[in-house]
Amino acid sequence: MILACGACSHDEPGPFPGCIDPPRGPVMERFRDVAAASGVDFVYSNPDYRGGALAVVDLDGDGLPEIVAGRRMGGLALYRNTGDLRFAALPGLDPSLPATAFAVADLDNDGTRDLVISGGDTAYVFANAGDASFREVARFDAIGVTEQILPVDLDGDGRLDLYFTNRDLRSNPETTDKLYMNHGAMQFQLAETLAPGLGWTATAFDYDGDGDRDLYIANDTLLADFGRPGPGSTLPADMLLRNDGVDANGAPVLVDIADAMGLAQPRSSMGGTLGDFDDDGQLDIYIPNLGAKKLFLRRGDAYAESAAAFGVEAIQRFNETCGPNTDHEDCLFLSWTAVLTDFDLDGYDELLVTNGMTSSDTLPPQLLFVRGPELPYHEAEPDLACLDARAAIATDLDDDGDQDLVIAPQSGPLAIYANRGTPDAARWQRVTLRAVASSPDGIGAVVTVHQASGRAQVRVVGAGGVINAASPAEAFFGLGDDPVETLEVAWPSGRRSTLVRPDPGALSVIEPP
Repeated sequence: MILACGACSHDEPGPFPGCIDPPRGPVMERFRDVAAASGVDFVYSNPDYRGGALAVVDLDGDGLPEIVAGRRMGGLALYRNTGDLRFAALPGLDPSLPATAFAVADLDNDGTRDLVISGGDTAYVFANAGDASFREVARFDAIGVTEQILPVDLDGDGRLDLYFTNRDLRSNPETTDKLYMNHGAMQFQLAETLAPGLGWTATAFDYDGDGDRDLYIANDTLLADFGRPGPGSTLPADMLLRNDGVDANGAPVLVDIADAMGLAQPRSSMGGTLGDFDDDGQLDIYIPNLGAKKLFLRRGDAYAESAAAFGVEAIQRFNETCGPNTDHEDCLFLSWTAVLTDFDLDGYDELLVTNGMTSSDTLPPQLLFVRGPELPYHEAEPDLACLDARAAIATDLDDDGDQDLVIAPQSGPLAIYANRGTPDAARWQRVTLRAVASSPDGIGAVVTVHQASGRAQVRVVGAGGVINAASPAEAFFGLGDDPVETLEVAWPSGRRSTLVRPDPGALSVIEPP
């Protein structure tokens, strides 16, 4: 069942103008559009189907996330968060720079979050003075057409390297990603470890539990997925790059094991969202796709595709011209980003999937899948406008304890939604990390909460997997009425922290010496 979006008129019989389908089932009145009153006046205008850059991260250290937005062909803006869902434009960045992707992370381990911008064929590294003012300290030329920049410590030295996921149809359909190793003091060196394919994103996590970061690469093989066997592709499919340590030159040795793990079927993968979808304590992977979405559940030493069984396949738009056997791309959801978080703080995550237009001129709805103690997920109307959406970031914009939402469209104004909830501090836990031996924000750490009921929830800090975008390095948990008994942090350095019955709400954990 595919539902309509919040912008549809519900007073006339469907199909509604500009919408997919009349509403069915429950409406989750969770979001309020606050963009017009926020002071953020950024308008995306990108020349083709691809999106522009977005970052929602605290850049001045006051605990409130700033917003940075950029257009592919030029146009860059930085907005300081002044509280109460209000933002003010800040000077200091060249507004003419093109931006296809952002990364935000502490690259020189000085306690401030730096900014990386890719645009055109060049990437720029800007050091943060600590107050969201920046100066250029490095530049990478001939980088490729980058759709995501992932800060990740691949060699275990406590410094964040930069993985550029590239997708360039102009020159070669088998483009290669770029990896720059961080040697300290903002000095980076291009490594020889590259992955081929039309890459949209990389997702970092320790899939095999050996203490280092492995990479899931979402590659586009230019195929639509109608949920049944289709044609093959000569383009590289998704990759799971196992980190086998470093070579004699200090570069990571990355070995693709996706085929053996059941992950290498060709599809138009656009992201990789980590989460424990089946409550078994293991990290699963959800893939936004053109057509049938994929949910790969971890089963021992491999993965099992289970999207349909869990109710999150989201293949088709059902209206008067589309049916389950339609072989036309206009009848498929073109999904770009998936966000897994607990918007209503009931202790169970919702899955939000953003969608863009296909070749039709009809704006698609965004999809929201909800669950309770029992699986599978069920679709609910998310109370969001129809939008040609690309990147989406969920975080607490106003420091009230619940998750708000920022969505970058392909073209048009940046969308900002406040969560309508009135959160009780006892029903949520937001964990930020302060590391010593690991990278300062603890990027790559695994945070697990064990609740009074015996249930556990797990998050990976800074895993990535979102096109064009940079999200806060934090772990957020909705708790419902089930308090935390113990909170555990497995740091990238191999150290561990355990807190017994931590106070709910915002929590900062420091890496032990």
